[in-house]
Formats: sequence, C-alpha cells, structure tokens
Amino acid sequence: MLKNGSSDSSESSDLVTSSPANYEAIKSGAELEKQILEDLEKRQPQMLKTNWWAILLTFISGVCFTGSTALIKGLNTIDPMDLLVLRGLIQLVAILPFVIYERKNPFGPPNVRLYLLLEGFIGGLTLVSLFFATRRLPLGDSTTVIYSSPIFVVLMSYVFLKEACGFFRTLIIFVLMTGTVFVLQPPIFFQENAENWDVWGYTAAILCAFFTAINIVLMRKCKEVHYSLLVFHFSVWCTVMALILNFVPGPWESGGDLIDATLVQWVFAVMVGILGLVGQVLLTRALSMEGAGKVSVTRTLDIVLAFVVQVFWWEQVPGWMSILGAFLVCISVAAIGTEEQIGRLAAVIP
Repeated sequence: MLKNGSSDSSESSDLVTSSPANYEAIKSGAELEKQILEDLEKRQPQMLKTNWWAILLTFISGVCFTGSTALIKGLNTIDPMDLLVLRGLIQLVAILPFVIYERKNPFGPPNVRLYLLLEGFIGGLTLVSLFFATRRLPLGDSTTVIYSSPIFVVLMSYVFLKEACGFFRTLIIFVLMTGTVFVLQPPIFFQENAENWDVWGYTAAILCAFFTAINIVLMRKCKEVHYSLLVFHFSVWCTVMALILNFVPGPWESGGDLIDATLVQWVFAVMVGILGLVGQVLLTRALSMEGAGKVSVTRTLDIVLAFVVQVFWWEQVPGWMSILGAFLVCISVAAIGTEEQIGRLAAVIP
C-alpha cells in the first residue's frame, strides 16, 4: 500500500513537473500562423510570391479577348466567317516575321509534325466555333460555356495521358458540369426554355470548349515547338476553314460580305483581329512570367467582363440561374488552376 502510494505520488509529481513544459509546447494561434508561414516560405516560396505584372497582363488580355468577342457580336451585319478570315490574315502577317527571324522550319520538328498539324486544325475549328457561338448566344452565356473546357481536359488527360483523377478533380468537375448545365439550361431539364433554346449556338459553344481541351492536350505534346509555329499553323487553318465556309451554305451564314462594309465597320473588323492577337501575345507573356494556376484564376474575370458588357451594351440582364452557373464555373476553374498550390499547402501544414 505504501509502495503503491509512493508510486502514485511519484507519478503525480512527475506529471506536475512535466505539465508546464507540455503546456508551453502548445503555441497560440498567432504563433502557429507565423510558423506555418515561415515553413511555407522556406519550402514553397513560389506559393507566397506573385508576379503582379503577369496578373496585370492576364487581366488586360482578358479585356482584349472580351472586346474582340463583343465586336464579333456587335458587327451583326457582317458574316462572322469574313471576320475570321480577316483575323487569320492579321495573325499571319504579324507572326510570319517571327517564324522567318527564328529560322524555323514551317512544318516543325519531324517528331511532332503530326501533332503540330492536328493542333493547327483543331485550333481552326475552335475559332470557327467561337465566332459562330458568339454571334448567336448572349455574350456571358457563350463565354461561360467555352470556359468549361477543363471538363474535357481532365477527362482526356485521364484517358489518353494516363494522368490521375482523384477525389478533388472529380468533385471540381462535378461542380463545373453543374454550373455549365445551369448556363445551358437544356430543354431535357428545363422544358420552359424549349422554344427559345438555340440548338446551333449552344452546340457550337460546347464544341468550342471541347476543341479547346483537345488543343491543350496537343500543346502538351508540342512543348518543344516554338510558339510562333503554333500560331502560324493555327492562323493558316482558321483562315482556310473560314474561306471554305464562306462558300458553303449553312447555319453559320449571318450578315453580309465584309467587302461591302462601311469604313467604320472595317475599322471595327480590323480591331477584332488586333485585339485577339494582342490578347494572345499578352497571355503568352503572362504565362512565361507566372505559373499557369494563378493566370487561369485571373482569366475567370473574363466571364465577369462578358456579363458586364452583355448588360451595359446589349441590355440583356442574365437570369439568376445563369449567374449561379457562371459563379460555379468560375470557382471550379479557379480551383483547378490552384490545384497544385492547394496540394503543396496541404503537404506543409502540420
């Protein structure tokens, strides 16, 4: 009994004397936050540092892209394929000197020529779908649907590139698909919109998102190809396709010939090409200065800009479902863009 008592007393004494040390090991919230930030700075400094010039360039590129698509929609008396031909020619004139200066083979390196050819072909289809969808749909809706391309990117990366698709990606894709459905409002789910639903317009927007995803996957295969060659092939194909569609009757026909346009319309038509080219150059420059994650998050502002232009220029106020869908698409694209950073953050937080 005495032995046990002394043992208990000894254990109690040890507990008392050790308690202050244990309590001191527990850090306050401020100290813990400071430690986490120090660990992040030591292990992943790129997570805490942002190149704000790159973010600014990305935002300006978004303004350029939005301005270009707004002009495509605004020039409704001119055939969109005529506008695409002009844009393709402007891009060719601008990029050809770089191809010559870099002394690049126009067909690209032998081992990736097929991928380069496909990238240009799919890029042409992407712009054809973009111009057609922009002309027929509200600007905010078309932009939101087109930005849902990560759905196809993740699926194709999983199937063809054997990239992992864990719980996080699956959840984000589900949210992204939900947002896209809210914007599309297909008659199969929303019977009240059956009469006014533009089948051609929304089909073109979905195809544009699909082709964009294919292009992203193909560009991963063309990493060693100089950017000027990618733009060169892309410009050639979109020009050829638009010229062919000019002579083929179909739903893409709307408006008159560009040749008969007024001087003011010609100026705006040229601006479509210039804004598109400048936006692409600025975006490429931003990607060279900052990670793709932060750039993609900034690019979600394009959707907001599109809805702002839609409301103030065409006075088309979107419904609550379109706004909710656009919001879901924005946060999904932002989440996919910051997936790597989120993973790194989770790895260093104790």
